[in-house]
Amino acid sequence: MTEPDFSSAKTAILGLGREGRAAWRFLRARYPEMELTLIDEGSVDASVGGLLSDRDHLVHRPLSSADLERYGILVRSPGISPYRECLRRAAEAGVIITTPSNLWFAGHSDQKTVCVTGTKGKSTTSALLAHVLRQCGFSVRLAGNIGRPLLDCDDHDVDWWVIELSSYQLADLRATPSLAVMLNLSPEHLDWHGDAETYRRDKLRLAALAGENPVVCNAADPELRSALTDRRNVIWFNTNGSIRVEGRQLFEGDRAIPVTVPEGLPGSHNLSNLAAVLTVAGVIGVDVVRAAAEVASFRPLPHRLQVLGSRDGVLWVNDSISSTPVATVAALETFAGRPVTLIVGGLDRGLEWTPYLPAFAHRTPFAVIAMPDSGQRIVAELGAGEIRPVGGFHEAADLAAAVELARRVSPRGAVVLLSPGAPSFPRFRDYRDRGRQFAACCGLEIEEFEPA
Repeated sequence: MTEPDFSSAKTAILGLGREGRAAWRFLRARYPEMELTLIDEGSVDASVGGLLSDRDHLVHRPLSSADLERYGILVRSPGISPYRECLRRAAEAGVIITTPSNLWFAGHSDQKTVCVTGTKGKSTTSALLAHVLRQCGFSVRLAGNIGRPLLDCDDHDVDWWVIELSSYQLADLRATPSLAVMLNLSPEHLDWHGDAETYRRDKLRLAALAGENPVVCNAADPELRSALTDRRNVIWFNTNGSIRVEGRQLFEGDRAIPVTVPEGLPGSHNLSNLAAVLTVAGVIGVDVVRAAAEVASFRPLPHRLQVLGSRDGVLWVNDSISSTPVATVAALETFAGRPVTLIVGGLDRGLEWTPYLPAFAHRTPFAVIAMPDSGQRIVAELGAGEIRPVGGFHEAADLAAAVELARRVSPRGAVVLLSPGAPSFPRFRDYRDRGRQFAACCGLEIEEFEPA
């Protein structure tokens, strides 16, 4: 892992989101005299322009027409797929394509890192792990896809880095994690990766990058069991003899682990995340019971099964982070035994809901409200699978209309659950924006913060 030589190469940063801006700050600090092109396909925050120097050249245009082959180095922001034809052509022309994550790891190869990934639960698991290790006396930094962008972190006096990695970051990552964590694996981001097999390969790449270092994996996930069962360095949780979830409790061997789970971490999937955290703590050398005692003081992350409060006789829950069917199923399971009015729909990436029909049959919502663009297809698949909500299927033109419908159809004591099972684009800036707008439509306050 070495950093490219930027001193004489014509360089462009692709994308000026959170990671792209961090890459700009990093390169501008390292190479104050270099000419740097910043290419973004969308609108850029006006404040960014005011920070640029006369050596920074901001370009607004599609990457396909940006003549990327003329550069020596391209720094790819995570949201930009390396599988796009224009990036393939640049790579074939000999252009070096790197990423903010690769630049950070090149400069921190001496640091101890725990890298966490999974289709769902990786943010909560990363934040919870950082909290537990910090409470147990370690110097910890939380970064990556959560917390601060890696390139905004230049610390070296750190015991453990807890780094959340998305599939976007893993696709071409060059790093050797001290310890890898893999929570689960189900289809996601197929538009970015191109197909399910590429997504699967990119996610599983974390285990390969770890080399002979420990890989903590969820034995309850059939995809992970199938892919990694023969690896000698895998430490499984959720299997006999390991830290595992049984009912609503955690066990290690025959011993129940005493733990107080915060109210904002409901559901068996969060217990599974906790099993991963305690397994990592044990590998690092922390007493598991001591680590479990620190869970109670954890502050759960917003937009993840976040209870906003009661209004109009129902409980309103913001699970805007949900972007896959499997996340929606987990959310429904959390509120088993209560009537749930489920709001679904967002960017349609063609994910099939048919494999999740048994779960919907087991926990059928009271009512389902479909939003554009995928909502209509989702309710069609559920209906074709003989899912019959007592309160029926409904369609809404937008989120505000969906909330109003939910008020009308939900009985007193019900849960109105925004768990879209689809990304927020293009109707919202991101899942946070979607969650904020949901809270506003409900007439409720939302508590937000950035995890440290």
